[in-house]
Amino acid sequence: MKVSALIIALGMAFSSSAFATTEKWDSATPWGSATTAQYAEWNVFSYVDPFVKQDNTPDVALTGATATLTETSGTSFITGSQNIYSFSSPTAFTATLTGATSGVFDVYLRVAAFGVMPSLTATLNGTSATAVTQLLGTTNSSFGTVDEGEYYWKWSNVTASSLYTFKFNASSSSMSLDQLALATVSVPTVTPVPEPEAFSMMALGLGLMAFAARRSAKKA
Repeated sequence: MKVSALIIALGMAFSSSAFATTEKWDSATPWGSATTAQYAEWNVFSYVDPFVKQDNTPDVALTGATATLTETSGTSFITGSQNIYSFSSPTAFTATLTGATSGVFDVYLRVAAFGVMPSLTATLNGTSATAVTQLLGTTNSSFGTVDEGEYYWKWSNVTASSLYTFKFNASSSSMSLDQLALATVSVPTVTPVPEPEAFSMMALGLGLMAFAARRSAKKA
């Protein structure tokens, strides 16, 4: 059996077994209960044009947010479970999310995949981050594939941008991209609390001012 045929056969095997849990995040939201400022999520993928390979319609998006996902290199097809499956070479993707014009945000890229896992390095507007593994399912030792993996990348204290551009890729062929989420979370403004030493200095200053005012009143 040719290697390409074997890979496709493996892909079909995934679609009938491991894909039973597709379109559902099985790990906790990496930003917890924080409110997202901009957000887009794909649970299923669809390329209107199989040659352009771009999906501009996330399944979930906050009002006013627009997002795109484009396969920039590789060879893939949409499976029956509407995953993006790369069968002969590692796929690379670029995703974009419209942003706010002001503020500071923690920015997240979140991916769920089957088979081969994504590369652990991704970039946001050219800045690299390393993935955090949220969930890693059973590994097939014979083929080096995983029945499910969920990862996220986080960029902290990012100054607002009108467009966030994410780049990530599969570590090798045979990655099946199941879900994708892009999110920005507002970083709260923290009012600094004076240290105890500052309070002491303030009290001393007020005491000196009161003493000086008393002496001036006596002289008058």
